Amino acid sequence: MDKYYDEDNQIIYNCDNLDLLKNLKSNSIDLIYCDILYNTGKVFDDYNDNIGDTDYAVNWYKKRIIEMKRVLKDNGSIFLHCNWRLDSYMRILMDEIFSPSCFRNRIYRRHSKERGFYRNFDSQVDIILYYVKDPANFTFNEIKSETEKVTPLFENGYIKERSKSVNFNGTIVDFKKLNKHYLVSKKELMRLYKNNEVVLIDNLPYRRSFIESVGNLWDSEEMLDNYSRNKVSDTYDTPKPEAVVEKIIKTCSNEGDTIADFFLGGGTTAVVAKKLNRKGIYCDINKKACDVTIRKLKEIQ
Repeated sequence: MDKYYDEDNQIIYNCDNLDLLKNLKSNSIDLIYCDILYNTGKVFDDYNDNIGDTDYAVNWYKKRIIEMKRVLKDNGSIFLHCNWRLDSYMRILMDEIFSPSCFRNRIYRRHSKERGFYRNFDSQVDIILYYVKDPANFTFNEIKSETEKVTPLFENGYIKERSKSVNFNGTIVDFKKLNKHYLVSKKELMRLYKNNEVVLIDNLPYRRSFIESVGNLWDSEEMLDNYSRNKVSDTYDTPKPEAVVEKIIKTCSNEGDTIADFFLGGGTTAVVAKKLNRKGIYCDINKKACDVTIRKLKEIQ
């Protein structure tokens, strides 16, 4: 396929994303982040956010997500950014294509403060569905903290696969008998123990580390949309803040990895990927979105 733009390891295609996906090599992408069409039914200056009824929309996405799985590397991750209109349907679809075991989390990203909904609860969050291709092998870079933390590596309740006895250098913890289970696999638990990150308190394992826990509620000021009802942005009304994409790219990829966004829109993914020294493959059927992204990429010093 003809490239619309190719500089500094950032490649942009102006085409239907399904056409591009079918032409990409299998196992070639480290991380996929897509702020997908929400199917709001709205018609904007330069695009139509109306895929059709829910059944049609799901089938439209299904062909594309099957291809996304194919091009994703075995240790790769995929994030789909959507809202309440489609998130439940997309979760079921992703479970079908990737399998439920590949689901890692549903991230809630607060996009705005109260907007004064009429006769309804105000909708203030988007949903980011996070899946991996292989639940036993994926990139996840933990965030370092300056303060040592001690956190439990167990919870109440018996789970067959994670309630077996564990021998910590002669001290045996019988999780089944205690009606508890460990929060990670036994293999990971022993890896942490060998790295001196496990301490036994009252005969139960805790992790002692300088790792900062990151929750799935992203509600800080930097996560909010810079949205105005009076002004229209370069492409879409609500281009995602760089902080959202930066957190995903830093956590689930490494320098030199290849990032892909098949719903490029305002170009946030491309801008952040370039700043973080990642390669990128991007696509949008809208020529204006591609042109705006190219301008933003050229403005990066």
